[in-house]
Amino acid sequence: MKKLALLVLMGLGFVSCESQEKVAVEFNQLPAKAQNFVKTHFSDKTITVIFYDKDLLDKDYEVIFEDTSNVDFNSKGEWTKIEVKVEPGVPTNAIPTSIVNYVNAKHPNTFIISINKDRRDYEVELRNGLDLVFDKNGNFLRYDD
Repeated sequence: MKKLALLVLMGLGFVSCESQEKVAVEFNQLPAKAQNFVKTHFSDKTITVIFYDKDLLDKDYEVIFEDTSNVDFNSKGEWTKIEVKVEPGVPTNAIPTSIVNYVNAKHPNTFIISINKDRRDYEVELRNGLDLVFDKNGNFLRYDD
């Protein structure tokens, strides 16, 4: 039991030592690729705040718009998450065409409100509450719960 308590305390100590610094930054402090993405796909939205989040292992940015839409970028300026809860949802020209085509064909009466991208796949949330998973090439894999 003492060993378990010691492990828990050590784990908490490690987590608390992790450097998490989230600070507001100006638009021109975003990587150029992220700036171009925002100008191209969200030129009609007003930016409320941009956060730079420097963790122990990675650095990323979050752009929050006046209508609560947001886009997350990694340190290279590549988007990792887009969330737009108001119609018409995530700009279709910002995501792979195969994903847009699948959603339009299989779920024509709804739209994408969130998309997350990582090294393995895309996770898509539709306005009607369905969650879909696509591989890194945009091919449909499954419905998620």
